Amino acid sequence: MKTSNFLIATALVVTAAACQKQEKEQANLDNDSNKDIAMGMTFDEEITNLGQLSIEGKLDGKKSTTWLSCVNFSIDTTGPVTKITLDFGKTNCQGDDGKYRRGKLIVTFEDNPFDAGSVTTITSNGYAINDHKIAGSKSVTYMGLNTDGDPYNTVNTALTITKPDASTILWNSTQQRVWVDGFGNFDPKDNAVEVTGTANGTTAAGLVYNIEILTPLRVEATCSNIVSGSFKLNGPTFLERVFDYGSGTCDRIATVTINGNTYTFLL
Repeated sequence: MKTSNFLIATALVVTAAACQKQEKEQANLDNDSNKDIAMGMTFDEEITNLGQLSIEGKLDGKKSTTWLSCVNFSIDTTGPVTKITLDFGKTNCQGDDGKYRRGKLIVTFEDNPFDAGSVTTITSNGYAINDHKIAGSKSVTYMGLNTDGDPYNTVNTALTITKPDASTILWNSTQQRVWVDGFGNFDPKDNAVEVTGTANGTTAAGLVYNIEILTPLRVEATCSNIVSGSFKLNGPTFLERVFDYGSGTCDRIATVTINGNTYTFLL
């Protein structure tokens, strides 16, 4: 009987230790995947934001006091489409936001990009942020004015993000972006948009996810991170969670709420 009790107790200890290890591993996996997904959202918005900035006004002369301090701007109107190149250089350049960037973003459009139905394409050419290499492109269709008199776009994106350890994140999104501040004054610094829509993809750990924006994500031209808004995240292998970017301050702080528990992390 003593031997039997000892074996049972030993089995319980081993089982408890295994469960704790599994919970710890899952927590680490969740944390890494949370960061991957938030990063995908941030990179997606940054690239669209840069494309929108480039077609509203020339960035030279406006970049010295913003996080755009590393970019060189050029425009080519000799071909069938207008081509804008945003060149961050071949080696990493640290912006005012502390992030390192290199490579190029190519922005192309036909005729006037603010004619309803006009499509602008933004394509990565070796673009990287903090040594995360971004491949892919997005199309931005200008839809005209909404019922509030604000211009808006529909945006479709497909990106592959390669992390420094060579693992990859897949990111796809379908969004509506409403230009709520700064439209038409040809001063890109005061631009702000609010974003709604959905996204899906796969994290570096292989987790498949789906996203629905709950409250519009606010993106401001002078901030490289999303400043407010929230979205819901779910998938077949993890608990549903809600990400929140706060109430409008330009910072790296965001929260994620899982099963009633809220955690803070840095973007």
